[in-house]
Amino acid sequence: MQALFYSALRCSREMLIVNDATKSLVAAVSNRLSALCFHMREYYWVDMKKINEIYRYKTEEYSTDAVNKFNIYPEQIPSWLVDWISEEGGYFIGNLQPAHMDFRFFSLGNLWAIVSSLGTTRQNQGILNLIEAKWDDIVGQMPLKICYPALEGEEWRITTGCDPKNTYGSSKFLFLFYMIVIFARVMLQPQPS
Repeated sequence: MQALFYSALRCSREMLIVNDATKSLVAAVSNRLSALCFHMREYYWVDMKKINEIYRYKTEEYSTDAVNKFNIYPEQIPSWLVDWISEEGGYFIGNLQPAHMDFRFFSLGNLWAIVSSLGTTRQNQGILNLIEAKWDDIVGQMPLKICYPALEGEEWRITTGCDPKNTYGSSKFLFLFYMIVIFARVMLQPQPS
């Protein structure tokens, strides 16, 4: 959702005609874009370096200079993540809120972060590196999965309210596979400085 919101803000800024009446609106959109971009790149990005930082986090820090700004407990890092994430890869996590990080990989959000320039060049390359390294998990024999890992059993029931669209077999959609080709092409184009 954050990547789509970022993209919508960028589009709205491009569509606004700058004049005396809209000058403050354009400035507000630009400020929001800057803040959202920083927030996503700094707090939603996960790679091996970030996982190691989280393992060293102190908890219950409540100040403006706290390193663990969201009071994330290292025990929240799921056991599958350390073995799953590649050394050269990384991704934007699904959600972040006080004392909780949703470490699942969401294909559309991460790929859209590339095309909308939400991630840095290094982060964009990290997403593609992770997809390549974990091709069997993210793509496998089916079209690109929307989310990895899929929720199952009691966790699926509690988190989704038994939504059948969020079962293991339903988390794959062919259109995402075609999108990865588009995003890879974006990565091959020179980036503005």
